[in-house]
Amino acid sequence: MNSILHLVLIIYLIVIIIGIFLGFGEKRKIIIFQNYDDLGLTFLIPISYFLIIYIANWLNISIEIANIIALIVSGILAIKLLINTYLDNNKKILNTLLAFVTKIPLGIIWMANFLTLLNPDGKTTKEKRQNRQNALIILTLLTPIIAGLIVKKEGSLFNPKNWIKGRRVGTIRNHL
Repeated sequence: MNSILHLVLIIYLIVIIIGIFLGFGEKRKIIIFQNYDDLGLTFLIPISYFLIIYIANWLNISIEIANIIALIVSGILAIKLLINTYLDNNKKILNTLLAFVTKIPLGIIWMANFLTLLNPDGKTTKEKRQNRQNALIILTLLTPIIAGLIVKKEGSLFNPKNWIKGRRVGTIRNHL
């Protein structure tokens, strides 16, 4: 049973890598992220789940009820993302599935490491520092890959260019 799970995870990792290669650069075959808003919606799926659980815990709401609500909200967002991905990939089902199974884990991994960077787990300062360093390394490697998967560097809701507008940040604005 354990070896079957490992085999499935290895196959899934290979599918994600294939999706990245097919969706990267100017001559992409599939569209992983259409724009920054698409990327933001992908990030919103795991964030909405954990935020609902966190707020429910803070308000002393039953974890079972919070889990159901969080799954419903995340599910609705995932359906919206799947429909957008389907339309972005010219209604081709295989391209849509490949793009979807590539973008969801990238969003979850990126957001999990971003949250770990902000609030690392660990009992000691050394463990927290090590977890923060590991998260920073993963974000440093994953962020340029995600940036290369974005087709149009534009967006109205989730646009890093708008966040740094009018601020003195050097030439970084030209590379977003």
